[in-house]
Amino acid sequence: MHHSFGFSAALNTGNNPYLDFQLSDTKKSIKTDSFICYNHMVRKFEYDKLFVETKDYLLVLDGVIANKQQLDKAETWFDSLIQLYCKKGETFFSELRGSFGGLLYDKKVDKYIVFSDHIGSKFLYYTMEGDTLICSTMIRNIYDFLKRNHLSYNLSTESAFLLLTYGYMLDNRTLCDRIFRIPPGCYLVLQNGKLSEKRYCLLDNTPDETMSEKDAIELFDSEFRKAVALEFDKDNEYGYRHLVALSGGLDSRMVSWVAHNMGYTEQLNFTFSQSDYWDEIVPKQIARDLKHEWIFKMLDNGLWLYDIDEITELTGGNVLYYGLAHGNSLFKHLNFDDKGVIHTGQLGDVVFGTFYSSNREQATFKLGDGAYSTTYLDRLKDLRFVDFPNQEISNFYYRGFSGANNGLLASMCYSEVLSPFMNWDLMNSILKVPVKYRFDHHLYKKWIIERYPLAADYVWEKMKATIKSPVFKIRNRDIALKDLIRRIKVRLIGGDVLKTAKHMNPLSFYLIQNQDLHNFIYDKFSDNMRIADNELRQVITQIKEHGNGVEIIQATSLISAINRFFK
Repeated sequence: MHHSFGFSAALNTGNNPYLDFQLSDTKKSIKTDSFICYNHMVRKFEYDKLFVETKDYLLVLDGVIANKQQLDKAETWFDSLIQLYCKKGETFFSELRGSFGGLLYDKKVDKYIVFSDHIGSKFLYYTMEGDTLICSTMIRNIYDFLKRNHLSYNLSTESAFLLLTYGYMLDNRTLCDRIFRIPPGCYLVLQNGKLSEKRYCLLDNTPDETMSEKDAIELFDSEFRKAVALEFDKDNEYGYRHLVALSGGLDSRMVSWVAHNMGYTEQLNFTFSQSDYWDEIVPKQIARDLKHEWIFKMLDNGLWLYDIDEITELTGGNVLYYGLAHGNSLFKHLNFDDKGVIHTGQLGDVVFGTFYSSNREQATFKLGDGAYSTTYLDRLKDLRFVDFPNQEISNFYYRGFSGANNGLLASMCYSEVLSPFMNWDLMNSILKVPVKYRFDHHLYKKWIIERYPLAADYVWEKMKATIKSPVFKIRNRDIALKDLIRRIKVRLIGGDVLKTAKHMNPLSFYLIQNQDLHNFIYDKFSDNMRIADNELRQVITQIKEHGNGVEIIQATSLISAINRFFK
């Protein structure tokens, strides 16, 4: 897989010509004295995408625009967006909905604007060299630019420790001290040789205390159905088949179920998981009962974990790789010609549930919130964070948009990806529902039982029981009776739940059970000696000897990135 999506560009406002920036794997390019732009977009939803130069403008737009029908008022889609720009100014793109990234060059005032959607689902990386801004959706293109022009860059030790704790980058960081990512909700302006980063939107979760539980359920339902219609209509507009994720969780289930309920019944559901686990059993039942087609990709034996280096090409090592590798292990075998949006339930449990760790709305973000491993957190004590209003908003921007959404990168090599829960208007409405209703999935479960009662009859993987089952409150969390008995049994035989095959990511189990994979992963650690920073090298050695499955994968992700980009 040497897949690409999106675009790359070298943009210049000064007098120095941009340095050598050549890409071989690209379909089209536009080149002038002051910029060069490469198009490597996926050939899907092509009427939504733009790669156009006129005497006054350059406009590049990649992605899928869910509300294009409402906005496309002029002679052409290009004209519609230019009119929007003339009316709204440099944040014109904030009127778009969907998953997108792009750039506009206004030649009349010699100004470049580089942007992505409200939650930054299209990751855009950049580096500045003199008067030239190099930006790309593919981070490897920026590394190749730096190498080709003999520009020095280094591994950021702080970012390396972020990968070994959080498992992903925060704010605008990458593993490289010279490459940055445009943070979610921000855009770049380059004018007169000066680069500025500006924020154009921020999630708002100010609670509406006048709302009753009944109002909140009605809000859940109306907002969700609107968001589902927007993205499923997009497939219909292009004559594509609906490709819809399905797991043992509630999020993808409700996307598939509500879409079906609204008449989008021609669905191909897909699932990847450990066999004979809830994540296989439940989707099989649902797809059968709704009469959908269904594809299952078994993840047993962890064979997909061999794909580490091809995943690093995509991510630059900015995230632990397993979150992309399992999806990619299915997508690389599918024919996408007639399929549309990859519909997921991404972030559902934290939008219809909450990203607060308690039912207090006053909680603030602290170091370690949302980290995969806390073993080496003390190495990040000097890290400065952006000051978001509260813990929930911080977690959305960190764990959600910067962490979890990395998982979308593999899918974007094949098609466009949307989740109704990540619809910007829906998020801002639903997050006004007071946390006392949303906490511990209280209202989420009520909404399903009240509005889609049959969807509540299947086991929920998280509870190992249906959402109608009797529960016990333990440490402020609901635990189903059946699951409580199971946990006690595992404890009694002295087992570790994480070392069995019976959960979503049985990484430790794969490493114990598949000797070849174990050897492959541990062989990666022999490259550890290349790491210049002593402390970092020692920590990686400690992880090799004592780390759990996730920590091993975090360290291997880092080593793969060092080998590919920092030799």
